[in-house]
Amino acid sequence: MESTGHPKAEFHIRSFATPDLDGLCTLMADLGYPTTASELAVRMDRMPPDFYHTFVAEASGQVVGFIGVGTMPVYEMSGPLGWVLALSVAGSHRRRGIGRALLAAAEAHCLSRGATDVRLHSGLPRAEAHEFYEAAGYTKTGYRFKKTLHPQP
Repeated sequence: MESTGHPKAEFHIRSFATPDLDGLCTLMADLGYPTTASELAVRMDRMPPDFYHTFVAEASGQVVGFIGVGTMPVYEMSGPLGWVLALSVAGSHRRRGIGRALLAAAEAHCLSRGATDVRLHSGLPRAEAHEFYEAAGYTKTGYRFKKTLHPQP
């Protein structure tokens, strides 16, 4: 096994708690989505707990990673679909198994909710993330399209 030059981080995965908001904001900014704790709290309060769950990775009392996952009924299958909505690990803690542990927690959550398929989106410029997902057993299955809608006056 090739060494990454990083010592293995001691961390644990747990469910999100409100005091984690500042850490999540830092990680969201790393993904390119800057936000404030109050904005993120409002967004998370709107997420029905029956469908959404957030796990955090904590090391030395700091939030160093998180994953948001949802399960939902879909048209194309009888059981629910698992969906990774966001995943971020602090740059200082990458390549230490944290991302894989977060993904494993999300996958276990999906299975516990009856989902046997998990999907996710990853932006085109995130080649390193694409390699990570493929190494974790995910396959590229299509394209993602976006359109910004503007309300009519």
